[in-house]
Amino acid sequence: MKIWIAACVFACSLPCSAQEKVDTSVREIILVFKSHLDVGYSDYAEGVLQKYTGGNVVDALDLIDKTGKRFVWTTPGWEMKEMLERAQPGTKIRLEAALRSGNLALNALPFNIETEACDPEMLVRGLGVSSALSREYGLPLPRDAKQTDVPSHSWILPTLLTNAGVRFLHIGCNYSSGPPEVPLLFWWEGPDGSRLMTMYYAPAYGTQLLPTVGWPFKTWLALMVKNDNEPPPSQKELDALIARAHRLAPNARIRIGRISDFYDDIMKEHPSLPVVRGDMPDTWIHGYMSMPREVKGSRNTSRDLFAWESLDALSSLWMRRTRDITGALSGAYLNDLLFDEHTFGLSMSYKQNGVWGYGDAFKLNRAEGMYDDIERSWHEKGDREFDAEKIVVPSMKRQMQQLALNIDVSGKRILVYNELPWSRDGVVTVKESSPGSAVKDLRTGEVIPVSNEDNIIRFTAKNVPPMGYACYTLQAENATPAHDNMRIDTATASIENNYVVVRFDTAHGCIRSILDKKTGSDMVDTTQGYGFGQYLYERYSKKDADDYCLAYSKPYGTHPSDAEFARPFLPEGAHVSVAGGAARMFFSRDAAGLHASMMISKPHDYVITVTLPEDSTGIELTWSINGKPADPWPEAGWLCFPFNVKQPVFKLGRLGAIVDPSKGFIKGSNMDYGFLNTGMAVLDSGDQGFGLCSPEAPGISLGTPGLWKYSREFGSRKPVVFVNLYNNLWGTNFTEWVEGSWSVRMKLWRVGAFDNERSIITPSAEFRSPLRAVLVEGPKGPLPASAPGIRLSMKGVMVTAFGQNPDGNGTLLRLWEEAGRSGKCTVQLPAGFTSAQFCDLRGEPVSKPFPLVNGQMELAIEANRPLSIILK
Repeated sequence: MKIWIAACVFACSLPCSAQEKVDTSVREIILVFKSHLDVGYSDYAEGVLQKYTGGNVVDALDLIDKTGKRFVWTTPGWEMKEMLERAQPGTKIRLEAALRSGNLALNALPFNIETEACDPEMLVRGLGVSSALSREYGLPLPRDAKQTDVPSHSWILPTLLTNAGVRFLHIGCNYSSGPPEVPLLFWWEGPDGSRLMTMYYAPAYGTQLLPTVGWPFKTWLALMVKNDNEPPPSQKELDALIARAHRLAPNARIRIGRISDFYDDIMKEHPSLPVVRGDMPDTWIHGYMSMPREVKGSRNTSRDLFAWESLDALSSLWMRRTRDITGALSGAYLNDLLFDEHTFGLSMSYKQNGVWGYGDAFKLNRAEGMYDDIERSWHEKGDREFDAEKIVVPSMKRQMQQLALNIDVSGKRILVYNELPWSRDGVVTVKESSPGSAVKDLRTGEVIPVSNEDNIIRFTAKNVPPMGYACYTLQAENATPAHDNMRIDTATASIENNYVVVRFDTAHGCIRSILDKKTGSDMVDTTQGYGFGQYLYERYSKKDADDYCLAYSKPYGTHPSDAEFARPFLPEGAHVSVAGGAARMFFSRDAAGLHASMMISKPHDYVITVTLPEDSTGIELTWSINGKPADPWPEAGWLCFPFNVKQPVFKLGRLGAIVDPSKGFIKGSNMDYGFLNTGMAVLDSGDQGFGLCSPEAPGISLGTPGLWKYSREFGSRKPVVFVNLYNNLWGTNFTEWVEGSWSVRMKLWRVGAFDNERSIITPSAEFRSPLRAVLVEGPKGPLPASAPGIRLSMKGVMVTAFGQNPDGNGTLLRLWEEAGRSGKCTVQLPAGFTSAQFCDLRGEPVSKPFPLVNGQMELAIEANRPLSIILK
């Protein structure tokens, strides 16, 4: 994303008195050249790719030839992949030659990623773009990585990159964004203890030509990054820059190279660097919730990809057949990861996509087609997720149907698949029409009642094997529940089971109480000024915009109501908040439990449904909105959860680790808003409290709604969690108005003695990955009614990959410890494997092969660290 500055060759090498001062101490300057890739912003994403293929790369190749192959241009992996696939035959030959000679240098990452929006495995698959190209052209895998523009990143990066063999990361901050408070060069220590040499340059995308004041080393990285999608330098610009470097650093050797060259040289100086251990929440991440439906889809698709890959691999073992899905799978992974690339569409601030208007002016402008191009560019971005979804959803269903048709039972049967590596119970939903009032568990003969109406069959499946399946048949007989402890009281607007009473406040559209019958304690705090589960709608003011820009932007970058970070030309007016409203109540019951729905019509038509399962002390909540109108005025929607906890301590399931934000967030990063990857807990001084998981709306604020706020430190917070349902507060780079109909679901539960695994990781995983089911009809097959897949003895360890090795031969199994606990883990594999070999995250072997005994492995698991294994 470009912040408008004076025209220059390289923003980071503008002349100034400090830079013009001669430096006689530096002995080595490594010049690195690249252009900042925005997949959009300055044009449609497709237009950007055409520019790189038809112009930028040709300019780079010409400069390589003119300089006698001294010029080196660094690119991310996906950019190079697209240029190779799109280039004309003659250009492709030159591209391949420059790639092999090292004049085109790949960095390890595919593009600039908003890491906080990803899942761990999605980031790993992204590394495969550059590594696949490197292997194809006989090159060593890149040991350097570059992130540009996005100011701060998830703590998983040092874990991810170090465990992939990458040794150096450069982060170049957006010209105007407030940066986190970190040194220029440091060891960034991940939650697993991995240390990655990291250079964080706060002023701009790259670095300056000469070392910064006080630089203690003899080697300097002069990383010259052109602005958004601009071509490489001309011969004249390059010669002038090199001449200037020689003049200002007369004792230095000046050479053009790649980023990892700096790492190699600086390590020869045996640098003593500070160690930074902590998470850097992204100050841009709220922009993702300008596409709430696509965020929901992306989060679900990420799990669907793993489920499809793992079930395909297991089915191949169970059914003794081989099928290659690697092409379709890698394409779906890449499309979903492209949704996590940091650019969302055309920019209004480029002054070629209409002008800002509010109220009637916006409606008239839109009616005249003023915003057609920018809206199409947002659809181009959103289609990344839909392109992945339309591959994986039907593929997963077909895979389950094929497996179900091979079960040793004739006629109709329901196959239930559990993608998690432990046995579990869960409610199963089958969207089919078929008669039957019960199902029979073919393992035990137990007859289980079902709800069967409106073409939806639901029942509770018990003890489904780890990463395995169980089979059921529909029955005409009635099954009587073992006990009926569920009650609906319409007079008091309440529902209850043996453990909990949930009471509703229909006047304010919220939950009045969630009372634990045994202890008498209530989940709800009614004194915080917000209703529990209440919808809060906010419309922001010009003062809100001005205050945020002045707090967040660098002093030399922007001005109040900036067109990039906020909203220009806002009329004066007050901040408006609307909380809840009068609700109409509806109650129902099915196999999932009791349902209580509040239907509310202002300020929007929305429904809040609370589900109370039969055997649970917690609840599930679904919020849905119908026909929200488009509005460019800065606005946001939240669900409020004031928890009954004194002196709260927060534990957040972030990407890479569970973090206490009061201790684990680096100062200057985002203290006011962030994405959860798993779940969270709000605890009292006795480590008791409540848990929350919101996989489809992952953005949360703690204590107060945190949009257009920038607190450089966390401080003390009230025990209120705000789940962000949508917002349009970015003035560029993200979608500028939100409209339509969608829904999100979340789960809340009680926490006894807090434990990372029991209190966050396991309940969040089970909610995010419900049991999957399919109904088929056909003759009997050869497979048993139930079979396990992969079983792990250690909870908190997730299987993030199991399938055909994307980096070579064999089957890849990847484990990732998420609860922050090291230990010994027994892995029981399905039959068919005889040997194993450890590898890194890019498939490079890190051990010799070793034999398996009865399909078992005893593994040493390190806290928050991935472990990859090639099985044969």
